[in-house]
Amino acid sequence: MNPGNGFADFAKKFNQFGNQLGNNFKRVFNEGPAAPRPVSSSDDVLGLAAEAFREATIEGNDGGELATYVNEKLVCEAGVDYDSRPMLVFSACRLLNPDVVDYDRLLNLILFRLEDFVESDYTIVLFAANARYKPTVKWMYTAYRRLGRKYKKNLKALYIVHPSKWVQILMTAMNAVLSPKFARKVQWIDTLSELAQFVPIDQINIPPEVYQFNATKEAEIKIPSHTGPSSRFFGVPLEQLMGMHGELGLPPPVADAVDYLYTHALSVQDLFRRSPPSTTLQKVRNQYEAEGHISVTYAVWGEHVAAAILKTWCRELPQPIIPAHYYELIRQMPDPELQPEQSAAYVRDVVLPALSDPPCVALLLAALFGLLRAISDHSGGNNMTSGRLATAWAPNFVRSSQPDVDISMCSVTRFSQTPAMGLRGHIGGGSSDNDDDSNVSEDEDVLDLAEPDNENRPNIVTLAKLMIDQYQTVFKPTLEAAEAMTRQQARKASAPPLKPPRRNQPTDDAPIAIVAGSGLVQASDEDIAALVAEMDKADLTLEVVDNAKSSNLAKPVTADDITRRLQAEQEAAIRSAEEQGALSTVDGDNQAASEDIVIVSDFV
Repeated sequence: MNPGNGFADFAKKFNQFGNQLGNNFKRVFNEGPAAPRPVSSSDDVLGLAAEAFREATIEGNDGGELATYVNEKLVCEAGVDYDSRPMLVFSACRLLNPDVVDYDRLLNLILFRLEDFVESDYTIVLFAANARYKPTVKWMYTAYRRLGRKYKKNLKALYIVHPSKWVQILMTAMNAVLSPKFARKVQWIDTLSELAQFVPIDQINIPPEVYQFNATKEAEIKIPSHTGPSSRFFGVPLEQLMGMHGELGLPPPVADAVDYLYTHALSVQDLFRRSPPSTTLQKVRNQYEAEGHISVTYAVWGEHVAAAILKTWCRELPQPIIPAHYYELIRQMPDPELQPEQSAAYVRDVVLPALSDPPCVALLLAALFGLLRAISDHSGGNNMTSGRLATAWAPNFVRSSQPDVDISMCSVTRFSQTPAMGLRGHIGGGSSDNDDDSNVSEDEDVLDLAEPDNENRPNIVTLAKLMIDQYQTVFKPTLEAAEAMTRQQARKASAPPLKPPRRNQPTDDAPIAIVAGSGLVQASDEDIAALVAEMDKADLTLEVVDNAKSSNLAKPVTADDITRRLQAEQEAAIRSAEEQGALSTVDGDNQAASEDIVIVSDFV
């Protein structure tokens, strides 16, 4: 028996089973009796325009309470994955009671939430365990069918964590019938340790219910290390690459990407919103890390690879560009929509100097946002406005030990937050006539908005958008300082080299040094003192000459001086002898006597 034919027969039968199951789904959903449900708050908005329908659905008959809950609890942002794609987290354990909440409206709100992300590549993590309220099969089928091409096209991965057997069978059947291509994006994950191999779970605010269920699967969550060997450019401190004040210039991964994008990519659509394959990014990284290579030719790889490498390099800095202790400083920024000039001045004079630790951070931000400003100036052709650029870049600037705080600082939600407590009791054990606040347990998963204005305050997306729109105002001092440093370096490069010193100046504790090839020795103070002591023992005297008497010192002696001195001493000796009568008065004897006289000069 040919095993290949056996597998083909099995695949054919499974496909037939999938088609039959899909037809049954369609017949049941399209022809079966409609299940009773609560009066829909969206029934009153049928026939409205798309934007009006959206606003009415968000507002509903509860003042936007359900929309806030979907945004805060049900579908949450979770930073970026290892390929710089934004992540969304869907927690089934936080689904509401279908007897109380209109699930048609809930589905619309979930789709509205996804619309903030579907225009760029993104990833979804679905926690399927410990769901107290499970939607009906018909609702799941309707939700799957309403996820049109714009939602599925840019979804790069769907990780379903802790799935039940029923969920796997249902999803497999629907994928086989409706979208086999979409099925390749689904990953079934059994434990959080396995999930950590695909996405950084430290950036996900995982519900307690998920941790409880995961404890039944594994005793300990193992997070793999992604550090790898020592790197030349990625994960290296910024001051080491640029110098404390930026005197070393932009690092090669930044300089290459910025230069290429400036030259070739200002009109490329959806720049910074597309993620190339991980294998391609790893090849480019390997080129940078290879010895002897300091640059990469992006003409071979393309614009989206250059954009992804630039975001990856910024995200992997050991110290994030915007540390967590500056979050509140950013929150206090004036509203750019209401006070554009005051907000720009605040960022220039308060936020940017605070972030400039070390000072090279300001130069890096000036280079990055200069590129983003140039791209936003071509938004008519590339579809990348300042708001979309800010949304794509904000998660790459932050990283702290509190992922929920990081998420709130990078939130792009357009839902307005409304304080309300009407959903209390719809999560957990449901509601009853005898329920009151005293009967609700402390760990009850309820909607609690202690600070209703948090999401309306400026965050990092607001900051990044302002830096793009008001680039010249915000970065004017930084650009002037960079230009002054460039001129100073140019003057140093053009100046002639200084002459070397004639000799090395010894310090107090400098040891004896021998100058190679010169035969000279530098003596320390201790050696000189020892030499003076030896001279004292040898009865040698050192005469200290006063500078005031230096003019009376003898001049150098010449040969003529010696001759005259000797002649003068000889004549003086002869006169002395004559006075003592030692010489004869006879003229003939004078000459002989004078020749016998021996004169010892005092000069000699």
